[in-house]
Amino acid sequence: MFFSTFFTSIVFVTASFAAPINGPQELIVFNPPVLSPHASSSWAAGSEQVVRWNTSGIPAQRLTTTGVILLGHMENNGENLDITHPLASGFRITAGSVKVILPKNITARNDYFIVLFGDSGNKSPNFKIHHA
Repeated sequence: MFFSTFFTSIVFVTASFAAPINGPQELIVFNPPVLSPHASSSWAAGSEQVVRWNTSGIPAQRLTTTGVILLGHMENNGENLDITHPLASGFRITAGSVKVILPKNITARNDYFIVLFGDSGNKSPNFKIHHA
């Protein structure tokens, strides 16, 4: 018993000396507001659209950040994001816009929204997707 306690103590002390000491990490979050779609937008299923966001004030540490655009809607008093079928990915946040193609076989409804992920997520207002 003494040996196992002594051995554990030695391992703990050795590990604490070997562990690197890092100072506090600065959290740099950039939440670019989504400009389009807006609340009065009505997009046709299967159409090509442009999602736009504000790029002013991007911190220097985020100039190479890439993004993902997801389509979501409200469901059972919560948000439902289609994470398996991103509308766009791999684009630079500094671009300020990206073209997307909406699915053709999507349900028409007026509570869709776009989420722009990069450094963090930012959501558009709810908008309508209709069938042409």
